[in-house]
Amino acid sequence: MPTAARGATLILLGALLAQAPLTAAAYEPRDPETSGPPRTMVPSAEPTVTPTTASPSASPTEPVAEPAAARSWSDVVKQVTETSPNNLQLKAADASAQASSIMRCFNLEEENYCLGLGFVDQVPTGAQLQEVMSPPTVRADGEVGVEQDIPTGDLTPAAFVAERAAMPTSARVTTELDEMQAAWDGRAKARELRLLAEAPDAPEASPTPTPTPTATATPTVAPTQRVPTQGTPGPVTPSVVPVTAPGSAYIMKGFQTSQEKGYWCGPATFQSIDWADDNQKDTQASWAKDLGATTSGTAISAMVKQTNLKTAWPKSAGTYIVQNVSGWNSKTFMTVHEKHLGVYKAPVIEHVQLLKRYFPYLAFNHSGHYQVGRGYDRAKNTIAIFEVFNERRFNSRGNVTDGPKNIPASALFNATLANSFKNIGL
Repeated sequence: MPTAARGATLILLGALLAQAPLTAAAYEPRDPETSGPPRTMVPSAEPTVTPTTASPSASPTEPVAEPAAARSWSDVVKQVTETSPNNLQLKAADASAQASSIMRCFNLEEENYCLGLGFVDQVPTGAQLQEVMSPPTVRADGEVGVEQDIPTGDLTPAAFVAERAAMPTSARVTTELDEMQAAWDGRAKARELRLLAEAPDAPEASPTPTPTPTATATPTVAPTQRVPTQGTPGPVTPSVVPVTAPGSAYIMKGFQTSQEKGYWCGPATFQSIDWADDNQKDTQASWAKDLGATTSGTAISAMVKQTNLKTAWPKSAGTYIVQNVSGWNSKTFMTVHEKHLGVYKAPVIEHVQLLKRYFPYLAFNHSGHYQVGRGYDRAKNTIAIFEVFNERRFNSRGNVTDGPKNIPASALFNATLANSFKNIGL
């Protein structure tokens, strides 16, 4: 076809198409999301590889969102296993992130429990957790001439985190669940203690007087002898009828022990507690193995676990728990001891910083430490303990320090607060 004819044909075809009716789609409004050139989608943030943890807060009073409440043991197991970090995450984390991953908090119905710390009034902020990880202050203001001597055997928060982080993932989860089992079974006791501490008539703590420890001579009756049992006892519901504690009470007379190694305050304390329970004095070496004690020390969660597994004390006092006391005052501290020792007639696992200013029978300052809480005198406002550490045994310049002691309640309370964990076992 000649060129001129082809051009005329194309012009005619274009005119016909221009007169064609518009389709219905032509009347639809334009969607800005689908019209125009295609867009490249950019992710808002890089994918998260590790579990999210709260960043350290600049203010210790900044509120922290409480974890979702666990309403059953299966809920607890699910939460623990889902949030437990794996080894790759822990190896890549710095000390702060490791602490947040290891010392996780859970809500058990109404009570908050943090691994390592125990039951707490409030979930700690990042800044508060870092304060826990910091070494405790050894010297008091103006204190001179007191040397720092050997550590006596509690596990510091830093060592606790390091030991848990070094475990294989499966072993770590098992250990965490063991700790949470005692917490779950003891949640009723924790609630009772929280309500006691929140009571409006609880007076403020009084200043720490100068302790004047004395030997305890009040006779007591040893608990019923029995064979150690296995298995975690169920929670004990507090008695509906309140029982008034006597003015003074002492238990475990004659069952004091003395630690055989500088870092065995945990095994020595537990040896005394178990010996008074079944009148069978097992070796500190055997308890060191059961408690998982190392040269770094013993975890209070292990002390509580073995008390529940190997003794009958929970039958009278309920499941033993790790309880943080940072929100208490010395009056609450004393009242709790009166009930546990005077009504339940069961020992308290004291967890203190062994410093001369609180325990003047010492020649030196020491580290975090365990003692046996085994009595009290309300009129004198003292708490009776078994001191398991003998300075002279490990330092020729030290004093003879082991045996029964009576400590002012406020001094023992302040010694507990001086320990980075700020908790006890009961």
